[in-house]
Amino acid sequence: MDGADAIELEHQRRMVSLRAEGVIAILCPVASDVVAGVAIMTVPAEEAAEIMAGDPCVRAGMMRCEVHPCHGFPGDALPV
Repeated sequence: MDGADAIELEHQRRMVSLRAEGVIAILCPVASDVVAGVAIMTVPAEEAAEIMAGDPCVRAGMMRCEVHPCHGFPGDALPV
């Protein structure tokens, strides 16, 4: 689609910005033809859905987003 590279770049910029703001705790692009990535957010599911509805790639119809509420266990973290 025309402008796809610019839209993708804005998506990436926005996701990294959300990570820097603490809205996204873990951001994992995925090497897959089906899944673009996984973002674990620090906000309620409804807010996460609103945030992702405003994503440039979602708005352009280049990708869709599914939001799944989840819980972690105390002390969960990625190894350093």
